[in-house]
Amino acid sequence: MSQTLSRAAALLTALAAAALIGVPAAGASAPPPSVRYAALGDSAASAPGVPDEADASCMRSTHNYPHLVAARLTSAVLTDVTCAGADTGTLASEGQFDALTKDTGLVTLTIGGNDVGFTGIIVKCSALGLLDPSGKPCANSYGSGLDDRIRAAEPKVAAALRTIHQRSPGARVLLVGYLNLIPDDARTCRPRVLFTGGDMAFLNDFENSLNAMLARVADAGGADFVDNHPASADRDICRDDATRWTEGLIPTNRSIPFHPNARGEQAMADAVLAAAAR
Repeated sequence: MSQTLSRAAALLTALAAAALIGVPAAGASAPPPSVRYAALGDSAASAPGVPDEADASCMRSTHNYPHLVAARLTSAVLTDVTCAGADTGTLASEGQFDALTKDTGLVTLTIGGNDVGFTGIIVKCSALGLLDPSGKPCANSYGSGLDDRIRAAEPKVAAALRTIHQRSPGARVLLVGYLNLIPDDARTCRPRVLFTGGDMAFLNDFENSLNAMLARVADAGGADFVDNHPASADRDICRDDATRWTEGLIPTNRSIPFHPNARGEQAMADAVLAAAAR
């Protein structure tokens, strides 16, 4: 009987100690709960060339928009698996989906550009513009083929959102769109870029169509779309060094060609935080 009483007394003492540990001191507030934040996506999110490099294999920066968002969220615990070259297929094959857990509370995803072959299009259109500076060689080469690429990518982005919801059913999911690259007035700015004047409008329509597709997928897939086009409309590749958010063929701000610079990543972070607050 005395042994039983001793065990009971020990248990009560342990419970009392645990209760006291969990109670904040008088006048102190309890720390806010941590938010598990998983950042997935491609090079627009990993920010290659933007100081400082955190992961050389993925060209991931410590000042990409996920890191900037996490720094301003109270008690955020960031898992950043963004990686240059990622598409909807490599989200699974290269393990980005593994960052998602049942208790993940926030997910950002920037994807789709590599699914439509954006880098290859830009390289080819630059070369064609060099060879035929007065025509529309890019538009003539691709025709309506870019629309077909966007249609083919749409169900793949939708499937990625479904996987995110399955793995992190309680998470707020933000599908983060790309910055505006081409000036809306479709003027050329050679030699910063080699696209012809005739091809600028074609490429502008292409990126607008990609943006619209991402918005549709987000709306249908239980995510919020972060539209970065309006704020970046006057920050395109043809703007001066101190104004633009995306670099041209030869970057003069720390970045790589046709990718966001540090100001662009900050703008994307601001847009994500504004969307998360709504």
